[in-house]
Amino acid sequence: MKSLFVSKLIILLLLATTFIHKDAQARGDDRLAVSLCESAKADNRTVMRKKLKQARLRLRDIYEGLRCGKEGSLARVAINADAMKAAKYIFAKSKKTALSKVDKDGKNILEYTQALVAAGDDSKQVFVDLILSQ
Repeated sequence: MKSLFVSKLIILLLLATTFIHKDAQARGDDRLAVSLCESAKADNRTVMRKKLKQARLRLRDIYEGLRCGKEGSLARVAINADAMKAAKYIFAKSKKTALSKVDKDGKNILEYTQALVAAGDDSKQVFVDLILSQ
């Protein structure tokens, strides 16, 4: 009877540590996403590289699942912030197929940037040129 109780207790502890580990991992992933988004806004590719290296991740492996809140993709954040260094890093290190996927508004990154230029924001033309050169 006592060994049955101990066995159940061990199983319960293992399950609890698994859930705690997954929760901590999710919080760590959120912190990484926030850090990458903030670095893109600040045009700081050095911090982006450092954070990815510390997490032992490659941007190409996580870009598709990475969202910066209402702003959308990491590339959109960089473009909206006129962060050329960050944008170059994002385009160089992300999969081309991931960059060509459409976002919630139905536009991929090129279409989104071209729409900004068409709306009168001529400063975004350098980003259109950058995207087309990839």
